[in-house]
Amino acid sequence: MADRNNNGLYFIVGGIVVIVALLFFFMSGSETGTATTDPVAGGDTNISVETPAADPATGTPPVSVETDTPPAVEPAPEPAAPAPAN
Repeated sequence: MADRNNNGLYFIVGGIVVIVALLFFFMSGSETGTATTDPVAGGDTNISVETPAADPATGTPPVSVETDTPPAVEPAPEPAAPAPAN
């Protein structure tokens, strides 16, 4: 029977063994897919995107484009007369 002082050590070593076994299981799997074309020979890839031909909905507000630059702010005007003293 195991000594009472080594129970924590056996628990840790057992956990490490389980983790290593799981890593081996997941990393030793077979290839999940095969290429249908030879990547070295290359091939023609044609991508086409079709936009909808529908007209925009009526009554919708126009789209505004916002930029990252802050809006120009004019400095505050100088007061016409100095403030009265107390």
